[in-house]
Amino acid sequence: MKNAILPLLCLAAAAPGVLADLTARDSSLFEYKYEMIALPSSEDLDGGGAVDFTGAASWLTLGTGADVGTIKIDASSNGKYLISNQASGTAGDGWRSLGASSTSGFTVEARVKVSECTGANGAICVEAGPSDSKVYARLNFFDDSIGWNGTTLTNMDTSVWHTYRIVREGGTAVHSVWVDGVLVAENLGTGFTYNNSTLYRMLLGSPGSGWTGKAEVAWLRFCKGAFAPLDPNDKSRRKASTDFPVQYEMAGDDARFAGSGNAKTSGTEWTATVGAAPTVSLNGLLSMNPNGKNTAYWASKDTIWKSVITPSTPYTVEFRAKINSCNIDGIDRTLNFMTGTTGPVGSLYVGTNSVSWQVDSSMGHNITLDTNDNTDAMHAFRIAYSGGGRHAFTIWRDGVKIGEDLVDCTNFYAYQNGSALAIVRFGVVSTSTHGGSFDVDYVRWDTTGAYDWKDPPKPFTLVIR
Repeated sequence: MKNAILPLLCLAAAAPGVLADLTARDSSLFEYKYEMIALPSSEDLDGGGAVDFTGAASWLTLGTGADVGTIKIDASSNGKYLISNQASGTAGDGWRSLGASSTSGFTVEARVKVSECTGANGAICVEAGPSDSKVYARLNFFDDSIGWNGTTLTNMDTSVWHTYRIVREGGTAVHSVWVDGVLVAENLGTGFTYNNSTLYRMLLGSPGSGWTGKAEVAWLRFCKGAFAPLDPNDKSRRKASTDFPVQYEMAGDDARFAGSGNAKTSGTEWTATVGAAPTVSLNGLLSMNPNGKNTAYWASKDTIWKSVITPSTPYTVEFRAKINSCNIDGIDRTLNFMTGTTGPVGSLYVGTNSVSWQVDSSMGHNITLDTNDNTDAMHAFRIAYSGGGRHAFTIWRDGVKIGEDLVDCTNFYAYQNGSALAIVRFGVVSTSTHGGSFDVDYVRWDTTGAYDWKDPPKPFTLVIR
C-alpha cells in the first residue's frame, strides 16, 4: 500500500539572503516549455535546426483520449530516457542552447505522475547540470516518495499528479526542491556527479541500471536563473466573478438578449439557434427546454468575444445554472457550455448528476469531473484558461476545483465545424448525445487572466436594535 500523502514541510528554515531573496516566477513564462502536446524529441524550440531532445518512440508515447497533453515513459528496462546534451544545431541541443552555467543557475519544473515503480533507485528521475560543473541535480521518483542522492526528501503518493521544481542558485552548488509550490528541501548539494566529459546534460527518465518503472509527464519547463514558484496561497490570483468586467445577468429587460431563433436583431450581443429557441424570463433567468432531441443554444457574437481573444490570451468564464431535466436516457449531458479561441476550445457538459469534459474529437470521449446533484439549486461553474502553448483549463463547481490542467479539444471543433471556433456558447449542441431543460442565471468573463475561485462578498446587512 502506498504511503498517505504527508504534509509537505520545509526541512530547514530559509537561509538568510538565499531562498528568501529568490524572485517568484511562474513556469509558463520560462524560456523553454515542452507541453507534451507533442513529443519533445520532435520539437525545435531553440530554432537550431535540430530537435531539442532525443528519445526512442518504442518507449515514449503521446497520451490519447483522457490522457491528451501527456507523454508516457515506459522504462520497464533500464536506460529509457529523454536526453538533451548535444552540441548546438544537432539533435538533443535544447539544454545546451539554454546555456545555464554555475554563475547563472537554473530552474527546472516537471509535472509528473508515477504509474509503476519496480527499480531500487526509482521509476524515473529528472537530472540537470550546468555547462561548467559536474555537480548535478537529480530528483528521484519512487511510488511513495521522492529522493535526492540516496536520501528521501519527503514521503508522498507520487501516483497522482504533482508539480516538481528544482532550483540551482547562481554562484553556488546549492539546490532546492518544491512540490506543488511548497518548499520541501533546501541547501542540497550534489544530486550526482557526472564523470563523463560531456556536460550540458538534461535527462528525464531512467538513466541506467536499477531504474525501472513507468510514469506520465504533463510538462517539462526550464530557464536560466533561480526562481521560486508562485505562492499557492497568493490571494492576488483569485477573483470573484462579481468583479469581472463583462457580465450578463439574464434580466428580462436586457436588450442584449433580444431576438430568438435565427434572428440577429441589431444591437444584440448573442444569437440563438433554431430548434427550441431559448427565452429570457422576467424572473432573471434564461430558460431552455428543447423538446426531445432538438438542438438549441445561445452563442456570443464575434464583437464581444472573438475580437478580444487569441489562443495565447488567458481568460476566465463563469456561469450559474440549474438543471431541470435530462431527455436522453443513459447519457447525463443536459447542458453543454463551450468557450475558446480560433485554436484551443474547452467543452464542459453539465448533467443532472455529473460534470464532464470533452477530451478529443470523439463525441463519446468525456472524463467525469464531478457527480454531485445539479438539479437541487443553482450552481456556479468556472472555466479558467491558462493561455500560451499548453492550452490548459481548470474547472470549479461552487468554489471547489474539480478539474485541473485539462487540455483543449480543438480537434473536436475542427471536426464539427470545419474550423475551430472563437466563441462562448451554451445550450444543447447535439441532437444525439444530450438534451433536457435548464435555467441560466448569469454568464460573466474576464480576459485579463486565468483566475482562481474567490467567493463574492457577502451582502451588507444593517441591523438596528
